[in-house]
Amino acid sequence: MKFLQRINDLLGWVERIILGSFVILMFTVVCGQVCFRYVLNQPSPWTEELARYLFIWISLVGAAYGVKEQSHFGFDLLVKKMPPRLQLAGHYAVQLLMAILVFVLIFYGLRVLKIVSFQITPALQIPMRYVYYSLPVSGALMSFHLLYNLLMIQKRHRTSDLL
Repeated sequence: MKFLQRINDLLGWVERIILGSFVILMFTVVCGQVCFRYVLNQPSPWTEELARYLFIWISLVGAAYGVKEQSHFGFDLLVKKMPPRLQLAGHYAVQLLMAILVFVLIFYGLRVLKIVSFQITPALQIPMRYVYYSLPVSGALMSFHLLYNLLMIQKRHRTSDLL
């Protein structure tokens, strides 16, 4: 279990580094876009496109990090009023529904990736696959975090039964 915790923590650290780097890069690109457009009166077409693609990656990697931290929207007030067995069933149900969503994200992300892998972005002239890799990558990260969260729920349930 400690090994999985280390991997989970390492993935969280990598996600934070990616998120921080992409946010700084996006901020820089958008500031540059404003300068090009209003100061130099020469709008740059690639800045808007890069900012959009960075935003996609930030959103999806941020969602994976949210799964790790279990910080997504929830009904904690309602769940804490339930009996312990019903709470456990609710936690399992949430993890199952999220797993289905992640499976769909990975499955269809890979299908779309095959379709767009040969397309080139208009302004940056890079393959679209780099944008669409965000779907299976974030799905894989979410899958691992969901599995770890599920194992932690089982561990907490077992220790509470022993008490």
